[in-house]
Order: sequence, then C-alpha cells, then structure tokens
Amino acid sequence: MIRKIVNQARAYAWGSTTLIPDYFNLPATGAPMAEIWFGTHAGSLPRVAGTEQDLLAFRDGKQLPFLLKILAAGGPLSIQAHPNKEQALAGFERENALGLALDDPNRNYRDDHHKPEMLVALTPFLALTGFRPLVDIMVSFQRIVMLAQNLELRVLETAAADWVQVLRQSGIEVLFSGLLNRPENLAEACEQLAVLAEASRGNQNVESQNLAIVPSLQSKYPGDPGVVISQLLNLIELAPMQAVELAAGNVHCYLEGLGVEIMASSDNVLRGGLTQKHIDVTELRNIVDFSTLEIEPLEAATEVNGLYRYPSEAEDYLLYRVEVGGQNLLADLTLANDSIVICTAGELAVGDSTGEREVLHKGEAAYLSGAKFYSFSGAGTAFLATS
Repeated sequence: MIRKIVNQARAYAWGSTTLIPDYFNLPATGAPMAEIWFGTHAGSLPRVAGTEQDLLAFRDGKQLPFLLKILAAGGPLSIQAHPNKEQALAGFERENALGLALDDPNRNYRDDHHKPEMLVALTPFLALTGFRPLVDIMVSFQRIVMLAQNLELRVLETAAADWVQVLRQSGIEVLFSGLLNRPENLAEACEQLAVLAEASRGNQNVESQNLAIVPSLQSKYPGDPGVVISQLLNLIELAPMQAVELAAGNVHCYLEGLGVEIMASSDNVLRGGLTQKHIDVTELRNIVDFSTLEIEPLEAATEVNGLYRYPSEAEDYLLYRVEVGGQNLLADLTLANDSIVICTAGELAVGDSTGEREVLHKGEAAYLSGAKFYSFSGAGTAFLATS
C-alpha cells in the first residue's frame, strides 16, 4: 500500500518564513513555517491525500513509533533536553496525578515517551549540542575575563570571573543551574557579552565561534540565561546531508537552517533558555546529561548503490536517504515495518509488490505499508523513515 499524505506547516515563532517555501517551491503563508509533521502524533496529524481521514485514523488508531518532520529554523529554538523512558513515564504519571491538563503551560510531560532524535541538514545547518570539554569552557571564560577587563566591561568581568570559579569548584551542572535561576547581574552581563563579542569579531581562538552567535541571541532574547549557556555547548555546522543525533539528556538548540528530523513519537521538551515558555530548573537538572563530549557530524553509510543509512543508537527509528537517477534505481527493497517517505529533490516513483505506484514530487510524502518490497525510480532524493 502506498498513500500520499499531506500536512500544514506549524507557525512556531522561531520558524523561517522563507526556507520551506523556497526549498520546496511551496506557497509562502507570510507567517513562520517552522515544522511539517509526518506521523501519528496527535500534535499535528497529516491527512491521507484525497480523503478527510488523518493518518492515525487510517491506521485504526495504531501509533507509529517514530515521527518524521521537516524543520526550518529562522532563529534559535529554545535550549532544551528530552527525557529517557523512565523519566518520561514517571513525569507523565506525576503530572497526571496533579491534575495538570495536557495543554497546561506549566506541564513538562505531554506524553509518556522518550524522545531521541536525529536531524539531517538540507541546507547548511547551525546547532548547539552537548557540553563542551570543561577545559575549553574554562579557557574561554578566562579569556572573556581578560577581554572584558581590556574593554572596561566591569559587570561582565566580575560575572565571568565568578563563572570560572563556579566551574573550578563545582562544575558545569552548578553553573548551568545557577544561570537558569537568573542571578542579579545576568541582564547586564549578557548585554556586555554581546558588546565583547562584536569587538572580538575576526579573532580565531577557542571561544570565537561560540562568541560569534551571542549578539544574535542577545538581540532576540536580551538578558536570557541561554545567552551565556550557549557558551557551554558545542557549536556544530552541518553541511547538507550530514546529521547529528541527540540522545536523552543532551542539551541542545537548533539555531538556523532547514533539515529533515526524525524522532521517537513524543512531544516531551524541557526548556533551559532562549524562550518565553515555562522553565522547570529542578526537573531539567534531573534529566540533563552533564557529561562533556566533542560532537562530530554523522555521515550516512552506503547500504547499496542509491540507499544510504544514517547511523543511530535509537531503537524507535531507522532513517535512510534514497538517491535515484538515470544510472540507478532501487528495486525489491524490503521494509519490515510501516514507513514514511518524503521527496526532497527532483521526483521519484515509488512502487510496491502489490502493483501500487505513486510519483512523489519535491516536498511530497507517502505512507508505505503491507507490501513485501518496494522500488524507487526516477531522478531525485528522498528520506525514508521506518522502524
């Protein structure tokens, strides 16, 4: 079975007004077009094309374990982390017992599922993910102290010296939590950090890349703890078709760019800055993984000519890239479970062992189910999500 599915873009404030329309040749709405969901999560259900039936109803209420999205960041998403299975289940049950409605703005858990996720860039994509090595953070903040002293930014000089002391004595977790609790000098320290960052443009040192994003963050979220927290995280730029995967507890923030995102079917987000929404510092601290790591972009591995698999630690999803053209097609591809495919370039014909066939143009998606094998031909690129 092959059924085209369609959905509308979600107008989150951080979304881009141009990335989705320009890349997929779709009509612009004039509003931010942040995400288009393809899955069975109730937050935004796609419709089976040519019908009034959504995909969850079409599947008789059976959930898919994954959620596939197009994500277009025109500005920073909130700094955030997602829970593991045990944390999600316990948190969801706890908030239910408290009588919090699912749409209560103070709610942390909107379902009882974990949310590992992976993003593959379609355009150059900038993100913050995971804590930098402690020595790099220490060197960066010590240098900020010296630069602030030279520029006579006294509030920042004092604040950054305090941050170094906290890191030295207590580590990243205590500094992270302390910033989220908004110390008295935070607003002015953020303002002066942006001044310092502008004065430091063109420098090439350990803190220069992270500092470069400060003026933009400060202009959008003046005095927000996330302006400083951004200096604790790894800044990564993905080239098109490179990926990054985010496990439970990984603190991250997408900054700008267009990508394909796959995740476990959940909407559990605990925020930690660059947002006007609810921040529960205690609960966030409970789920965050404060270990440090260096992040490298992930490359897809070749399965066969034209089929590339993105390496993943998650058990909820598999993500493939399909590349077909005049020199190759994919025939007799076996998929063990129901799948969703979205065309991101050119056009592809998808056929199955039952004789069904659909042509997908750039920006179109389809639900695949119940066939022994599938074939892809034409000239284009698609992403295939399954489990």
